[in-house]
Amino acid sequence: MDRRSSGELVAAHIRRMVFEGAYRPGERIRQDEIAAQLGVSRIPVREAIIALEREGWVTVEPHRGAFVNGLDADFIRDHFELHAAISGVTATRVVERADDEALAAVLTAARAVLDCDPTDTEAFNHAVYAFVDEVDRAAAAPRLSSMTRVMANLVPGNFFAEVPGTVETQREGLAAIASALERRDAAAAVEAYEELLHRHGEALVAELERRHVITEPAAAPTG
Repeated sequence: MDRRSSGELVAAHIRRMVFEGAYRPGERIRQDEIAAQLGVSRIPVREAIIALEREGWVTVEPHRGAFVNGLDADFIRDHFELHAAISGVTATRVVERADDEALAAVLTAARAVLDCDPTDTEAFNHAVYAFVDEVDRAAAAPRLSSMTRVMANLVPGNFFAEVPGTVETQREGLAAIASALERRDAAAAVEAYEELLHRHGEALVAELERRHVITEPAAAPTG
């Protein structure tokens, strides 16, 4: 059962439309049309627009409505850099705060990901989210956990099914993260998260360019 609120479900629907190119940059979001399509009132649609504006997906112009900002390479790279920063702080809190039992649960969840059949992207996705949940519990940092949930919303649906090559990238990155956490090496865990999420960001940029959702590829950052 999907336990998300109506507003969250509407937001997910709009993200998917942007992700698939059904909504183009600068296009006005037709709130009445979306409400009719999904069989909801305008209230959850308004809630979704508010959330999407906070996340940077749309811009709300007074008396005109909400307009799609779209996905470009800079947007995606900024998103994954922020995600890496939040994940790095969370990993540091695990090193600082987790007792042996909490850390063992994190490592068990990591092993479940690595043992998962890499061709079963649905099971793999669930295992990754279970690992993230254990990391959040071990970090004992509710504010960071709430931000992590927001950062996970960029790609609608199953990231590993939508973006080719990311299963193996996740396996490699998670192994490095788990090793660093087991050693209680915060600096190495931060570095591993930065590398993992940089690679995921570049893979997503490449995939959206292939789909022509990003029409003008941006040059990769230097340095």
